[in-house]
Amino acid sequence: MMFWRYAGRRLVQTVVTLFLLLTIMFVMFRLIPGDPTTMLLGTGELPPEAQQQLRAAWGLDRPMWEQYLSYLANLARGDLGLSLYFRRPVMEIVLPMLGNTLILMAPILVIALAVGIWAGAYLGWHRGERVEQIGSLIALLPRALPIFWIAILLLMLFSYRLGWFPIGGMREQFFYPETWIQALPGYDLVMHLTLPVIAGAIYFISDPLMITRTAMLEVRGEDYMQFARAQGLSNRRLRQIARRNAFLPVLTYIAIMVGFALGGQVLLEYVFSWPGMGRLMVNSVAQRDYPVAQATFFLMAAVVIVLNFIVDLLYGWLDPRIVYD
Repeated sequence: MMFWRYAGRRLVQTVVTLFLLLTIMFVMFRLIPGDPTTMLLGTGELPPEAQQQLRAAWGLDRPMWEQYLSYLANLARGDLGLSLYFRRPVMEIVLPMLGNTLILMAPILVIALAVGIWAGAYLGWHRGERVEQIGSLIALLPRALPIFWIAILLLMLFSYRLGWFPIGGMREQFFYPETWIQALPGYDLVMHLTLPVIAGAIYFISDPLMITRTAMLEVRGEDYMQFARAQGLSNRRLRQIARRNAFLPVLTYIAIMVGFALGGQVLLEYVFSWPGMGRLMVNSVAQRDYPVAQATFFLMAAVVIVLNFIVDLLYGWLDPRIVYD
């Protein structure tokens, strides 16, 4: 009963946070200097009468509170509006880009989390040994390097110099397979995906690794671990117990990491010319395309907030010591 009361309270807080976030973003994008009508034509030489007609057609001449209520009403019906730049429904623009970002970021997250958590637990368990000292030093190196620098380095070596992988994009236009390997399903996509996935995995692996390592160091000194050792449990069993309890801080980080991943990695997508959410987000802000910009930012923030809500509930399952009051 205590758990459900706690879950209900966290649910209300999550809904309120999402509503406030939606409101702040709506106001923020309307306060950005510039007019979407001039950005659409590029030159800014639109006659005043025609510009006013365009503003009226888009509803930009109405008071902000009227625009806000209209936006909420449309949102309740699942309508995110019409893109001011592309003149198409926002969902038709955002969903394909979101799919492309998921294709790029899913393998990056899986590799970074799997390798990072495993390596962090291993290094934390071997505290003070040479392997822990060398491993920690190596783990920090990728995090100190900008992701675009890692991406450019891989691009220069494996694309420009060796010619093993495509320079950028998601697919080769007019691709025609010349060997049986190239005729395999998804070959072209995998070739375009390899370098950005390697760059992203190298960059993101440090965080889960260091968080898990630090958590393992703390868990090793806990009283219940001393008690487990006194009971004569095997080293393998002790490591399993420590790894499970050390996973709690990593769980919170995963929720944040997944949220930002869905928003796309702007620099990574720009270096590899990947058509994803990150590029769409930047371009929509530059074009004053309010509906698309709001949808992309809100989607990214909403995923972070909802995942944090889920993580709070999972804490109770992983750690029964948590008190819900």
